[in-house]
Amino acid sequence: MAQHAILRFEKHKGNPAKPLEAHHERQKEQYASNPDIDTSRSKYNFHIVKPEGRYYHFIQSRIEQAGCRTRRDSTRFVDTLITASPEFFKGKSPKEIQAFFQRAADFLIDRVGRENIVSA
Repeated sequence: MAQHAILRFEKHKGNPAKPLEAHHERQKEQYASNPDIDTSRSKYNFHIVKPEGRYYHFIQSRIEQAGCRTRRDSTRFVDTLITASPEFFKGKSPKEIQAFFQRAADFLIDRVGRENIVSA
């Protein structure tokens, strides 16, 4: 079966940081919006870039540090997903999987700067 790289970039306006933080950090018990999430596997999740606090505060701080003026319709942040199809990960060890995500994070860090990444 074919293997695919998956890159998704989604602009966010307003303040969706709190629900995204709950989703990304697996703070909820159930995910009605995505029933494919198996919370029993959350123990295998790991951070490459650990959030230093709440997503919202980090985002607001970066906007202020950059000296940006924002309007209600301004893009506040871009949610980025880098992954691969399930077939790619079959037969890979946890160490190989972690190396894949480390390379993906390095790719993003090289392009946007570590200081602009909330969590990875």
